[in-house]
Amino acid sequence: MKVRYSPVVAGVFLTLGIICLVLGLWLLGLGQFAPGLIIGAMLTLIGVLYLVRPYFEVDTTSITVPALLGPKQRSFTFETLEIDGGRLVAVSRDGARKKVPVYRWTSHPADWKALVAAKS
Repeated sequence: MKVRYSPVVAGVFLTLGIICLVLGLWLLGLGQFAPGLIIGAMLTLIGVLYLVRPYFEVDTTSITVPALLGPKQRSFTFETLEIDGGRLVAVSRDGARKKVPVYRWTSHPADWKALVAAKS
């Protein structure tokens, strides 16, 4: 099961990025270079990546968290998966608990609800 990033978070990054880009280009047109131009490009790129990349994937025995940019990914294996206050906790066979670095507030609400329903 793939869980996407929240469209609200992606929209905030896109909005801020586009505003910074427009203001930076405006200042560049007036003859001044503004660092907001670079920041705006980075925020816009992050917003676009939030819309097109998956946040994490849950298989029967593992969770894979891909990097936002690039091929790197982190995997967490588990025997059982628990939800603890908006966080996922991977519990191994020996009872060791490991919090997975994913959060409910940055997940797509429908995907998170489907994950909770599938877990129940």
